[in-house]
Amino acid sequence: MNTLDFERLFNAIPANYLVLDLDWQIVAVTDTCLDGRARDEVVGRSQFEVFPDNPDDPEASGTATMLAALQRVLDEKAGHAMPVTRYDIADADGVFQARYWRPVNQPVFDESGAITHIIHGVEDVTATVGAQGG
Repeated sequence: MNTLDFERLFNAIPANYLVLDLDWQIVAVTDTCLDGRARDEVVGRSQFEVFPDNPDDPEASGTATMLAALQRVLDEKAGHAMPVTRYDIADADGVFQARYWRPVNQPVFDESGAITHIIHGVEDVTATVGAQGG
């Protein structure tokens, strides 16, 4: 399988996944995670620039929670599943909507055992949380 085939396979995964370098730049993203954006609007940009905190919510802590989780992967050299986390996302009109996610993070190691990237995946559980009185 060549690199292009692998990239097509990754992009087609029917789930929300990002691959981040250690400066938190997005180096790969599944089509599902693009949510209607062009790939070149996302790849090469910071996770926290593409998915900022809701500027209208002074209590927003999504980026701080995410940064702590990514740092935990580096510190522990292990992946983990996070508890359900609120991280509002802007819709196509730029209006932030309350969203709840079940995130997972997994390190990618090079041949010497050093972490080179982190795979970050999220499952949108907003409907489930809302049904429980969120």
